[in-house]
Amino acid sequence: MKKKHILPLSLALCIGGSTFPSPISNVQASERSNSQSMLEPIVDHVNVVAHRGASAYAPEHTKEAYEMAIRMQADFVEIDLHMTKDGQLVAIHDSSLKRTTNVEEVFPDRAPWLVKDFTLAEIKRLDAGSWFSEAKGKHSKKKYRGQKILTLDEAIRIIQKKNKKTALFIETKSPKTYPGMEEKLVKILERTGYLKKDRLILQSFSEESLRKLQPMIPEDVPLIQLYTPSMLKGKNLDEALAEAAEYAEGIGPDKSLVTPILMQEAHERMLTVQPYTVNTKDEMVEQLSLGVDGIITNNPDHAVELENRPYISHGAASGEVTDTSAVLWARSNEPSLLKFEISQDPRFKKKPIVKKLKAEKENDSTAQVKVDGLTPNTVYHYRVKAHKGSNEVAGTFKTAPDGKAEEPLTLVWGGDTGGQGNIPPFKSFSAMADLNPDFFLFSGDTIYADNPTPAVPDGSSKTIEDFRAKYKENRTDPHLRKLLQSTSTYAIWDDHEVINDFSGPSEPLTSTGLKAFTEYWPLLKENSDPSKLFHKYSWGNTLDLIVLNNRGYRDPNTQVDGPDKTMLGKEQLNWLKQELIQSDAKVKLVASSVPISIPTGKVNHRDGWANADHIDPNDPTGYETEFKQISDFILQNEIKNVNFVTTDVHYADMIQYDPDRNGSVDYRELVSGPLGAVMINPPELDPTFGPERLYAEGGFFNFGVLKVDPKEEQMTVEIRDENGNVHYKGNFPIEK
Repeated sequence: MKKKHILPLSLALCIGGSTFPSPISNVQASERSNSQSMLEPIVDHVNVVAHRGASAYAPEHTKEAYEMAIRMQADFVEIDLHMTKDGQLVAIHDSSLKRTTNVEEVFPDRAPWLVKDFTLAEIKRLDAGSWFSEAKGKHSKKKYRGQKILTLDEAIRIIQKKNKKTALFIETKSPKTYPGMEEKLVKILERTGYLKKDRLILQSFSEESLRKLQPMIPEDVPLIQLYTPSMLKGKNLDEALAEAAEYAEGIGPDKSLVTPILMQEAHERMLTVQPYTVNTKDEMVEQLSLGVDGIITNNPDHAVELENRPYISHGAASGEVTDTSAVLWARSNEPSLLKFEISQDPRFKKKPIVKKLKAEKENDSTAQVKVDGLTPNTVYHYRVKAHKGSNEVAGTFKTAPDGKAEEPLTLVWGGDTGGQGNIPPFKSFSAMADLNPDFFLFSGDTIYADNPTPAVPDGSSKTIEDFRAKYKENRTDPHLRKLLQSTSTYAIWDDHEVINDFSGPSEPLTSTGLKAFTEYWPLLKENSDPSKLFHKYSWGNTLDLIVLNNRGYRDPNTQVDGPDKTMLGKEQLNWLKQELIQSDAKVKLVASSVPISIPTGKVNHRDGWANADHIDPNDPTGYETEFKQISDFILQNEIKNVNFVTTDVHYADMIQYDPDRNGSVDYRELVSGPLGAVMINPPELDPTFGPERLYAEGGFFNFGVLKVDPKEEQMTVEIRDENGNVHYKGNFPIEK
């Protein structure tokens, strides 16, 4: 398990809570490779460890299980050790013989049948295979009956005979129960020639056992500290792993503990990470996406296949859905040919639509394919896999109703993920998916390219590899993958896809950030052009979604507001007006990545529409002059049911506007967030356009839900927390 060079970085974080990471120095940053991500293996080869042998296919810790693991080309065979009454080391996982042998039948009066209470001769009388045959039923092999518990010497001889290159992954179980276990283990390993680098790894849940082994073995034989969730619960992760690094070369956490934060903390200390027990291909892909250095599994054949063949590495997604088309997205772990299949039948029995596309290196092995000729208002199922690989990722989406159809609609929206030390997982995405929405509007700040996270520890994305690493980091989140694979997504960008409060044309990193954004979201090519990124989608006659590009055209934030200052650019502004006046949809939803009356940015550097002169009357910035054109256009043309929707401000807000102060509501602004970033309390609103605050709440992760019921002529807006609990619900009539 040869380690790669990586630079250390201290970071104080706790399980269940965190403090903001400190950026590394510019000198350290300049010494890094093109990719500074901590979510990559620090070894040259990700090891496959056969847990108790190939224990999914044969009774654990038996000759059959070990030989099958070797045939499956596992790098390591894992051996759990207990010690008999007469001091013999035997390969068995449990401290009791009850689960995996017929000890109750042979020795009925010796409960609780602990290994330590039986001699080796007595243990050799037991059948260690029948339990497996009985559990597997009629499909199991009768030859497993009569398998014997092996001594460590016997296990080693079996492995040596089958393949001398297969290494050992040995665990000392309950070492306090067995005084002298470590000394006996080392003597056997010396005698059999395994006490050397690349042939052996030793692991234990017992720190005491590992510290005892440390001076007894060569320095280049790795020790692994195992962790259950309870062992780390409530502890400071930084301190726990710093202590482990004193005596161990790696950690073996329960798979549920593996997060970007844990990976960063371990890899900064050059500790390898080998999670247990990772059995399905989906679980394996998830762990590999987090950058683990090894996989402990009952199914070594699955892991070996993923090591040798391309696979879908970060889930799949659908987006830009119309009544007859959709864009499908996926990423493979290496350049490969991707095969998409689309069908109304979830079992794909009917002939599906098939699309094939090469995932190219120049696009970080991402691929997007447009599917046409779909039926309106229909649920579609899709699946995708990389050529010659067998693992498959599946998803669903619903096409929009056609033309003038007025169907009920539920959408969810949110933004602000991965900022100010908030790292996946993000629970809100699962709560969104549980509502079975028709689509998800990702309202910007889909990453924080300029904030430190395990993907970019120094917090300063500069290269395309850095930006890509940020997207991949968020896609390690099972909650996000769940949402993206259960409905379609319309993604818009804001500032943190590049750098805080940036103005597109004047920011050197704009093109780099835009390339990564368009690689990682399902976007039509014509809509992802840097001179576009604004477009409209219709959900029948129920809703028109008008997506703005608030970044790509804007004049610098520091420019004094006036008739010559723009956020949208002339072309986009005229397009917005045209779409508003032409729309006869029940609801017009304008997706803006910045708010109207909530002050954002800094003094003399306002980032949203508001100039915030109620905060500083001498502040001449903001974009109110341009927004007044939009507001006046809505009023003058009596355009009804206009709603602006945004995130960006890191708290929830519901605002209705009466810019002409005549007592009637002319449009609304719906604000949610954050999904995973710093939480902020609501400030005072800029009064320019006559805002009336209906609800405002900060200090919690949240998302928005919008429901439109055309028959009832009603729109309902909800703000829900990350657990799906409703904090606000407002019903608004749809005006005729």
